[in-house]
Amino acid sequence: MKNSCTFAPLNSNKNSMKQLAKITLTMALAILLVFGAKAQSSFSLGIKAGVNFSNYISESNLEPGADAGIFLRAGKRLYFQPEVLYSFRTSTLNDMVDEVQQNIDMHEHYIDIPLFLGVKIVNKENFNLRIFLGPRVGLRVGSSYSDIDSLLGYAQWGGRAGIGIDFWRFTLDFSYDISASKFKNYESDTFWKQNLIGASLGFKIVK
Repeated sequence: MKNSCTFAPLNSNKNSMKQLAKITLTMALAILLVFGAKAQSSFSLGIKAGVNFSNYISESNLEPGADAGIFLRAGKRLYFQPEVLYSFRTSTLNDMVDEVQQNIDMHEHYIDIPLFLGVKIVNKENFNLRIFLGPRVGLRVGSSYSDIDSLLGYAQWGGRAGIGIDFWRFTLDFSYDISASKFKNYESDTFWKQNLIGASLGFKIVK
């Protein structure tokens, strides 16, 4: 297996993945609009950015990355919150390179779409304390290690849970995520699992 650590977008399935990403983003934005319209006054739309620390479960070190995107929150004490995020992650891959087992530093780029259900434990006019959880799908749109596309599927499926604080228009979230990507070259269903710990700061453009 060759060692290729320059940025490599998707290859043979590049066009189909772009179409899938566009369809997924369109569906996510449609959900935002529908819930925004139905929620009326109980609706927030905002932007957020933060840091993440990730590792594949077979590796021990957590590596830093970053997230940024938009979110919508619909509901009062019980709420629904879809998000569309760009996620940059770093990790270490243990793989054979030129017939030698090596640790490869890898950068990955994802479009993440988490769908949260949350509860406001403390629900004041300008202060909330929340807990949330829900599924997340990630679409890998690029990697610094070109051979990753021949090893893993492009979709990553997982779940995320966390705790959040709202103060006026600002939001602060802390979350833990575990997800998996399917290996391509195994007859049985075999998955590569990833841990993701995140912290983000958001601002409600519409409150």
